Amino acid sequence: MDIIWITKAKQCHQELGFNEADEIRCEEIGDGNLNDVAQLYTHDDEGNLVRSVIVKHSLPYIKCLGPGFPCSEARTAVEYQALVKFHTLSPGSVPTPYLYDQGIHSMFMEDLRGYKVMRTELMEGAFKMSWVSDVAIHLADVHRQTHLAVIGQEALTTLAKQFENIDMVTLTKQYVFTFPFLCEGTNNRCSQEIAEHLDRIYADEQVTSTANRMLKLFLEKKECLLHGDLHTGSIMVDADHARMFDVEFACVGPASFDVGMLLANVIFEYYRHMSIETNNDEHRQFAYLMIDAGKELVSVYLEHMTAFTGLDRATYIENLVSEVAGFAGCEIIRRLVGAAHVTDLEGMPAAQVDCLGAGVRLLQAAHRIHTVDRLLVIALMLAY
Repeated sequence: MDIIWITKAKQCHQELGFNEADEIRCEEIGDGNLNDVAQLYTHDDEGNLVRSVIVKHSLPYIKCLGPGFPCSEARTAVEYQALVKFHTLSPGSVPTPYLYDQGIHSMFMEDLRGYKVMRTELMEGAFKMSWVSDVAIHLADVHRQTHLAVIGQEALTTLAKQFENIDMVTLTKQYVFTFPFLCEGTNNRCSQEIAEHLDRIYADEQVTSTANRMLKLFLEKKECLLHGDLHTGSIMVDADHARMFDVEFACVGPASFDVGMLLANVIFEYYRHMSIETNNDEHRQFAYLMIDAGKELVSVYLEHMTAFTGLDRATYIENLVSEVAGFAGCEIIRRLVGAAHVTDLEGMPAAQVDCLGAGVRLLQAAHRIHTVDRLLVIALMLAY
């Protein structure tokens, strides 16, 4: 694909910010589960990087699983449309989208030079509360401006059609809500330590029934436009700011889904740093910061996401937080026993088992969790 991408970049050099005479080079980057990702760039005479853009190309199958798992190449078109929508509704929320070429199923977008993946930074003990508030505000902006209560049913139906995204929604249905909650689910895998505790999932009717309820909610509650796969690995950060990326799972669904998925990943970091014995006091202090981060995420989000349905906002918020708890519980469990794990907990069996407990408790108690404080108390077993 390198030559094809370079040829396209030369043809569209003005849209991409290159000069006509530039010698454009290509280097494949990233280890994405779904797509090929590359950087197109130019150097000056001294070898310094002058201009770069990112190109993302969808294969006709899921990259990490292979040709035996077909997936529509149109997903990149949906992702490009989502980038345009996010960028329009909340400027600075995502990389600037430049163009999409249907013939080669590739989109070209801003290269976030100077940014790093938020998950990597958190794992290494780097954190800025502004990252959390940035994401919360951007997410709330998009949710609010595409919300049923703001745009009405007809416009929301049109939006849902635009972002129907059948293949990606099916992947979420299967790999977040279904397979992880089946004892022999497709591509399930887990550590030996987690395997010893699987009955906490499969023998608990409350856990499995709540997971089924969250699946139904995800599929049927058409509320606003979602990122669809929001976690600390789909957020880039610099010294002060954060921007979301990898929006190929964008669809219309419940606002609580995005918040719950991200909050689960904050919980991973809490247990990661609580389990590190070297410089234990330092890591414990960082873990306590993750409690504050969880509270900040939800409180700032709710401050800016002012749209609501129903008779009153207070009841809407209580129900939303309950849904957030359920979605967070599903995300925690699927990252421990499903096909796609997170690097935060690799080689940390004690943290994995603690996280499993958090996911189980959230699913057991989701129906009676109505504040973020109570959610974190139950997930992290904190004292009031």
